[in-house]
Amino acid sequence: MNKGGWRWLLLAGLSLAFLGAALVLRTLRNGPLPAGEVPSVTEIRDNAPLPAFALPGPKGGFTNADLLGRWSFMFFGYTQCPDICPTALTLMKDVKTTLAAAVPPAPAFQVVFVSVDPRRDTRELLSKYMAAFDPSFIGVSGDDAALAPLVKNLGVYYQRNDGTDTKRYTVDHSASFYLIDPQGRLKAVFSPPQEAAKVAANYRRITQR
Repeated sequence: MNKGGWRWLLLAGLSLAFLGAALVLRTLRNGPLPAGEVPSVTEIRDNAPLPAFALPGPKGGFTNADLLGRWSFMFFGYTQCPDICPTALTLMKDVKTTLAAAVPPAPAFQVVFVSVDPRRDTRELLSKYMAAFDPSFIGVSGDDAALAPLVKNLGVYYQRNDGTDTKRYTVDHSASFYLIDPQGRLKAVFSPPQEAAKVAANYRRITQR
């Protein structure tokens, strides 16, 4: 297996570990999770919206209010990610294309890319990076304190490997997609690896309930 394959496996394992811890807490708070879950998709039964957060981005500040009234896919990463982030955003572009041709149509969604590398991911860079995939995709970032409400609630993992080099470092991070409903509540977690057709099918199933 090549280096990229091992990286995918490592981050997938970390994503599942942090997701598992978050789901245990939700189970204790909300009761058993629903049965019949689809592989790589875990449906959540959160009754409360995500905690208050505010993250700056090239399109302005992004807060809980920007999640209301629409479905949202959130992904955590960084623009200099060599493989996982561009693959994930390309996947979401393909999901959007697939659903646009679906009959009957599925609810529209927004894609929110949350950078965990605020030192390098400036608003200008985020704007250019998002535009390379889809101009409608939203890029935001924030320091650790600003990220903390979302990171803790969703069970997101990240670690900047910048101990010796503050310019050319990598960042380990979760590789899951978090689906937020129009009330601003976590609805499902799509764990890696994913395929566009399956994500689209599961999105239609979840949103049509």
